[in-house]
Amino acid sequence: MKKLFVSFIFIVLANVLALAQSSVWEISKDGNSLYIGGSVHILRAQDFPLPKEFNMAFNKSDTLVFEVNIDEAKDPDTVQKILRYMTLPENKTLKTVLNQKTYELLATKCKELGLPIEYMENFSPFSVVNILLVAQIGKLGFMSQGVDAYYHAEAVQNAKKTEFLETFEFQLKLFYDFGMIGDEYVLQSINELDDLEDVMPSLIAEWRSGTSKTIDKMQKEMKEKFPSLYKAIVIDRNQKWLVSIEKYLSTKDVEFIIVGLGHVQSDDGLLESLKRKGYSVKQL
Repeated sequence: MKKLFVSFIFIVLANVLALAQSSVWEISKDGNSLYIGGSVHILRAQDFPLPKEFNMAFNKSDTLVFEVNIDEAKDPDTVQKILRYMTLPENKTLKTVLNQKTYELLATKCKELGLPIEYMENFSPFSVVNILLVAQIGKLGFMSQGVDAYYHAEAVQNAKKTEFLETFEFQLKLFYDFGMIGDEYVLQSINELDDLEDVMPSLIAEWRSGTSKTIDKMQKEMKEKFPSLYKAIVIDRNQKWLVSIEKYLSTKDVEFIIVGLGHVQSDDGLLESLKRKGYSVKQL
């Protein structure tokens, strides 16, 4: 069950050509087309510049489409919503919702990362696990800017139209819905945090080459072990996004849709779904 936790974050979360070139694909049918790019949401300074295929798609597009409006996170009202969705009900704490073994291991990991668990007693287990993930990745030199944030800034600078597949509050609700996820998930996540030093470079390398062996394996494990989480995070959202993507493909305008790499490939990914609907899918 290695690397299962990381698969959710990249939700970053298919069979590809052996000589794949990038994580950008052109989708077309009846003379209309758009581009889909797989995003890694956090990168290192050394991961820039991004693969040239991303800039090619950006330059040829009329509209940039992202999962969510990143600027919403800067709104003070949104910050309050984030805290509300991450917090446990008033009568609960981490100590009361986790068993003793899980709580003690979580407390140890928090201390290792300089985040005393006493400061997070009122956060849901799911939220604390993700806070620890960000802290651990930060130690490896990763920063908050990833592919989507980079091109969101580029779109603003170049006065390109931007649209979004879902709201920030929708994503926050996912945190709330799975906030009480069980001890098993928390324990496995703690065990896998130390694997990030090996996993992250592999994921970045596959993202650059447009392959997906590592993330395919992680998603398969997640689907088998936590099917309800996988369905909500991957399958349901992909199906909802497909409705929007087909609407985009019904016009002559060209969109560049940037979503987490875990949504793009695999049997449940956007590319396979579009192929089954008769669209041409070409990897750049």
